[in-house]
Amino acid sequence: MKTKLIAALVSTLALTGCGTSNNAGASAAPTQATTVTVYAASSLTKTFTELGKEFEAANPGTKVVFSFGASSTLAEQITAGAPADVFASASKKSMDAVAAEIPESKVFASNRVVVGYPVEKALTAVTDLNSATIKWIQCDHQVPCGAAADAALKAEGIAGVPISLEPDVKSVATKLKAGEVDAAIIYITDVIAAGSEFAALEFSDQAKATTKYPIGVSIKASSAAQRFVDFVLSPSGQKVLSAAGFGGAK
Repeated sequence: MKTKLIAALVSTLALTGCGTSNNAGASAAPTQATTVTVYAASSLTKTFTELGKEFEAANPGTKVVFSFGASSTLAEQITAGAPADVFASASKKSMDAVAAEIPESKVFASNRVVVGYPVEKALTAVTDLNSATIKWIQCDHQVPCGAAADAALKAEGIAGVPISLEPDVKSVATKLKAGEVDAAIIYITDVIAAGSEFAALEFSDQAKATTKYPIGVSIKASSAAQRFVDFVLSPSGQKVLSAAGFGGAK
């Protein structure tokens, strides 16, 4: 009789233990997805979209959401309270404007403006912009591509003026591609992205035509934001940027 009672007790305890284990597994909270919101210069649209996909693949459960635009505009949005975890600017000036939210940054790439034009136009020199018959455009003066264009044009001695100033380099490249103008001051990366559609003329003073890109993490961001920045700075991230025509961090 005692043997039967012991066996029954052991069986009951075993079933109770199994039931407890199953309940614990069922009530365990699922892993929450992490979102990293990245504000980035419009000239980074293609490369950062690619980097975002690679980062997500390497970090399951992490989603990267982008907001692209003129660096100066993005900086204004961030200082106004926009929830940016990461800011990748096309100029130090725009990054300095968000120092209260992003106190530390690091240069991760560089770019330079050139005179881009459709291959059928066959411009011969940057000084062609002085011709009244050449319609050309550039970015607005306060955005990085516009500031670089102003410096490069001044160093080149260009007296001609653009027929319009655009809010960012994406708008400039779009109008050039649509055939609305004969030439435009765009980044070398835009020329490379256009493939055989565009040709380019380099400015004599490439230092004046060059802008550096800093990247930083918000003081309110999660560790996933820093991991994204580390990925951009990594050899894998730099390879993607280099293939698109961006220069190195130095």
